[in-house]
Amino acid sequence: MQQKELYGEISAFMGRLRDDPSRESITNMQGAIDYLLEKLHIVTEKLQEATGKKEIALDDKDRRRLASRARILNAHLLEMVEDTWMPDTLMDWYRRLIADKYDGSANNARKTGRPRTPQEVVDLILKIARENTSWGYDRISDYLLYLGHKVSIRTVRRIMTEHGIYPTDWTRTHDWQGFFDAHKDVLAATDFLTHEILTPEGLQRVHVLMFEDITTREVWCGGVSAEPNGDWMAQIARNETDAFDGRLNKMKYLIHDNDPLFKGRFDQFIEGAGCRIKRLPPRSPELNGYMESFIKTIKNECLNHFILTSVGQLRYVIDEYLEYYNHERPHSGLGGAMIKPWPQDEDGEVVTFTRLGGFLKSYRRVRKKAA
Repeated sequence: MQQKELYGEISAFMGRLRDDPSRESITNMQGAIDYLLEKLHIVTEKLQEATGKKEIALDDKDRRRLASRARILNAHLLEMVEDTWMPDTLMDWYRRLIADKYDGSANNARKTGRPRTPQEVVDLILKIARENTSWGYDRISDYLLYLGHKVSIRTVRRIMTEHGIYPTDWTRTHDWQGFFDAHKDVLAATDFLTHEILTPEGLQRVHVLMFEDITTREVWCGGVSAEPNGDWMAQIARNETDAFDGRLNKMKYLIHDNDPLFKGRFDQFIEGAGCRIKRLPPRSPELNGYMESFIKTIKNECLNHFILTSVGQLRYVIDEYLEYYNHERPHSGLGGAMIKPWPQDEDGEVVTFTRLGGFLKSYRRVRKKAA
């Protein structure tokens, strides 16, 4: 039925062309597609007769090839032409392709060097670290030596970091909590969101600088760049502290981590406008929990569901999601309220509004116009 719908859409399009000069070329392309689809059906039938299996066993290389081709098709079109694998399956293959790019375990396994830390020792390090959250790397290393395991401080740090465990400085954490409570109404946070786009040259990492008003929870995008540098950061700082519409003008503090991109002119411009910089202590992402939570949310609710092929596409998707996030999405952290909800007619009918081709949906009451 789906292929019939596809053929119907193509036929309708061809009818609209009528005597257009490109009609013959499109007709030939349609014929070629019909031929290849029929050939594929024959091959699939023969495979099933010979092996009893409808699907071909694919290796990772095959999956990458299919995922790269599927990137230019939306889910609706994929459903029309693909009857073996679901669109979500192809998207999972694509996400795995991104993960594999930054997974060096296969290469590291082939390298010679020091032997891997025994799992027994790894488990012991994690047990001690979780039961003593204020202990530093050196203290855990010393205790391991007492227990009969000689493990360097660097190895302890690596294992704990890989499992998301960081020593807690209770005094410092308490001070930061007090700072949050005292300056909540004039405090903003910023952090980088990164996303992989698929280009003809392969995967490319793009940096997005996000900002959040800690009081209202409103989030906005400072800039998007595949090659962030000091000049780009300086321009964002100018924009955010502009005398007329800079969003940091009303803020007294901006918190961020120790990313090298923040150093230099970015901090200078921000502080020059009267907004003081509060740098997070090393290895303390939990102290920027508002931004960390948003970045996780936008990835899970939006970005992880799209294969994007340009910085422009990424910027558009982020802008659309921010409109949804700030105006159309309830937030549990605000008791189920929206940040800046659109006005609605209390006696109107419930109307569905969509973004990104229907991927994001919201609802509000709208009064019907008089006939």
